[in-house]
Amino acid sequence: MAKGTILGDTFEQLAELGASTAKQTVKAVGQIVNPFDQPKTSEVRQNSEIKHGQNHTPVDFDKLKNNFQNKDKQKADVLAQALKNRLFQIVKREDEKIIERKDMKEKQKERDEENEAYEKRRREQQKKQAQQQDDMPTGKGKRGVATRKKTSDQQHVENKPASGKQ
Repeated sequence: MAKGTILGDTFEQLAELGASTAKQTVKAVGQIVNPFDQPKTSEVRQNSEIKHGQNHTPVDFDKLKNNFQNKDKQKADVLAQALKNRLFQIVKREDEKIIERKDMKEKQKERDEENEAYEKRRREQQKKQAQQQDDMPTGKGKRGVATRKKTSDQQHVENKPASGKQ
């Protein structure tokens, strides 16, 4: 029967434990949810704030402000440098274009001078040829007094000795 008593005692202990746990749970939930019991919850909040206040360092807003200003200044400097580089590139390209235009004008001038000199030589040659053609008579007047009359050389027919009927 010892077994029966141990078993009976165990059931009694479990029943008592369950009843006490249920009562404690109801009380705990009531304390947490009860809106009329503000002083206890505010004390808990103050205590938790005090505890949190001891676990962290205060925020230094001046230091944060300086850090953000430094970052903004660095970004502005980088942007300013990029704009300076872009402006430099634009000015450099324009200078190169101006130099290129000058070179093209000079080359065009040289070509024009060469063409003028070529045209001048060509006109002089044409004038010389025209004068030479004017000096030379044409047709029958071509022959001078001292020149002899050209006679055409007549070609004689060759007779071959074995070329005939025999």
